[in-house]
Amino acid sequence: MDDRKREVERIEQGNAWHDSDEVVDIDVGPSLDKIVPVRLPTDLWEELRREARELGIGPSTLVRMWMLEKLRQIRRARQPA
Repeated sequence: MDDRKREVERIEQGNAWHDSDEVVDIDVGPSLDKIVPVRLPTDLWEELRREARELGIGPSTLVRMWMLEKLRQIRRARQPA
């Protein structure tokens, strides 16, 4: 049995925490309550999914990161020097 299956079984048995786990505080950002539907051709969707998978994130997260990056660039370009 591979490690991933063992981990799932452990969690399903109600044993989700390791003795070495520690509790950490995290800052949660504002809620993401707006949805922006975007239509893509299948080939671009697959390319986006592959890129996101390589980064270990979901495709919508990757698109959101790219949009935020672009908006920051636009804001910087508009700021007086």
